[in-house]
Amino acid sequence: MVTRLPGWEARLHAVIEAARATPYVLGTHDCFRLACRVIEALTGVDRWPDFAGYATKREALTMIARHGSTFERAGDWFFQWGRVDLRQARRGDIVALQTPDGEKHLGICLGRLAAYLSPSGLLFLPTKSGSCAWRVG
Repeated sequence: MVTRLPGWEARLHAVIEAARATPYVLGTHDCFRLACRVIEALTGVDRWPDFAGYATKREALTMIARHGSTFERAGDWFFQWGRVDLRQARRGDIVALQTPDGEKHLGICLGRLAAYLSPSGLLFLPTKSGSCAWRVG
């Protein structure tokens, strides 16, 4: 089992700060890529190569569908550490959010708030507004 490495807190902070300054680009710097950067910062495991290669929303949805019948099941496959109730999410865990238009996005639990990367920048929403979370390390 992969665990969090010493010093993960500082690396998590650095990833979030870098995300503030980088423009959103689907498939390069989006919510999923941010989640992969956080996983690597916390555990040293780079999962991005397992999912890289999409440049459009349709390509991203196709990749998700290959790994699960739902967004959440694809997340179970990808994150591998197990889904947890939002009340058990801790700093650095990955959080799923469904927006009013039905789209699903990934964010990073920072405590009471979760950071979500969107085309308009980094958004901070209550962690409890998510639908589920995946443990990281």
